[in-house]
Amino acid sequence: MKLTKLIIPSALIVAASFVFAAEENPIKKAMQIAHKAPQGEKKLCEKIAGGTASEAEVKTTLDAYKAIGDTKPPRGDEAAFKQKVAKLIGATEDVLAKKEGAAAGYKTAVDCKACHSEHKPESNKK
Repeated sequence: MKLTKLIIPSALIVAASFVFAAEENPIKKAMQIAHKAPQGEKKLCEKIAGGTASEAEVKTTLDAYKAIGDTKPPRGDEAAFKQKVAKLIGATEDVLAKKEGAAAGYKTAVDCKACHSEHKPESNKK
């Protein structure tokens, strides 16, 4: 009985740590916020590139991208990763500042394949 009282809470702690680890990963969080959407809805990155995102949506996306900037890439060259993220942050800031041509610049900066091919872990590639 005592062993069961120890095993169950220990298992819950281990399970909770996996959940919190995923939530604390800034890259995963940014992908969920800006690059995924429920079926039938536009992703925030598509709305930003199309010029239809609200200011709040752009700010939320910018905050998520800034959090990525402080993260080490799962694989690949860290300097190249930081450069891609900086370009993405700058383009998003331009959209937020309503600069002319900013949506097109954002669309260019959101190059999923360039980042994923160099930095996404092999186990997560689809």
